[in-house]
Amino acid sequence: MGLEIIAEISHKYGADSRYVLAGGGNTSYKNDEHLYIKGSGHALATITNDGFVKMSREKLAQIWTKVYSQSKDEREAQVLSDMMASRCEGEESKRPSVETLLHNLFKQTYVLHVHPTMVNGLTCAINGKKIVSELFENAIWVEETEPGYVLASKCREMINDYELKTGKTADLLFLQNHGIFFAGNSKEEIDALVSTVMTKIEEISKIIPDMTEIECAPELSTAFEMAVKEAYPVKEISTKFTLNKEVKRLCSSYEEFSVLMQPMSPDHIVYCKAIPLFIDTLDSQKIKQELDEFEKKHGYLPKIIFAKDIGMLAIGNSEKDACTVTEVWLDAVKISVYAQSFGGVRHMAPDMVDFIVNWEVESYRSKVALNTAK
Repeated sequence: MGLEIIAEISHKYGADSRYVLAGGGNTSYKNDEHLYIKGSGHALATITNDGFVKMSREKLAQIWTKVYSQSKDEREAQVLSDMMASRCEGEESKRPSVETLLHNLFKQTYVLHVHPTMVNGLTCAINGKKIVSELFENAIWVEETEPGYVLASKCREMINDYELKTGKTADLLFLQNHGIFFAGNSKEEIDALVSTVMTKIEEISKIIPDMTEIECAPELSTAFEMAVKEAYPVKEISTKFTLNKEVKRLCSSYEEFSVLMQPMSPDHIVYCKAIPLFIDTLDSQKIKQELDEFEKKHGYLPKIIFAKDIGMLAIGNSEKDACTVTEVWLDAVKISVYAQSFGGVRHMAPDMVDFIVNWEVESYRSKVALNTAK
């Protein structure tokens, strides 16, 4: 019965773009012996019972008794190996969510982890911590931290401290520049907690993004796409043009656009790369030069390009990929607007950006999700 309930929770929130984009988010169900965690590459909106990975809670708990390497790469490889070894017999072909250890920390039966745009308007804001403490006295706020073992370790410490100090079981965890965890013993408890959080944040969000679409002169959008395709070093690409009121404002000048020049959450890096490109020309030769300079500087080509006074272009390996890139980047646009209600945008720290860019686990998640997203 528990698997059916967590699948129902997954479908409800996974199918709602306010909570989940692309392959983001994860869910879990647990009993005394086992944790059933969403497998990597499965979309919450469509996951079936077979999409959850059955894990031994005893073996997961043993991870906390071990000492791992001081080297980031070696440590994460060692922890990943032990986490994979915690899969039950018959589950060897499945890859559990990278946040498995964190899910297992909660005492509640069901856990929902998502990255709601409105919530991330708060977690990615300068005054996010202060406002969360004022709105949610039962919430734990976790400062930006390396994902994986380090994040799980920090959350373990904070959850234990919270429960010792309050005598209550932690059920709400805000992760700075990342998202939120909800924990409950029933679907009704999860739903009530989600509703409370979303309602309270909505009530104090004074600046709301206006994503109303605007018609662009066909000759301009076509010229933009053609110039980029001609200049882009990779020839087999798909593009998707977008123009709405927020995009129009952002592409009006580099100063307006600059709020997007640093990433706000791991999802934006995973699907759209860390840095976008702003151009003020449709000359393909000049764009090619800018792309060459961009690639030399960052080590990759941009997946998002804004053209001054024209609009936004997403670049993907396929039409589906370009649509996913568009969807996730528009999420970044919305977050940048919501954050204005809470002191302005707080971007990810440079070392955190570098970690995500080079993290094997996130690279895997991106590749699988882009191949399976509908």
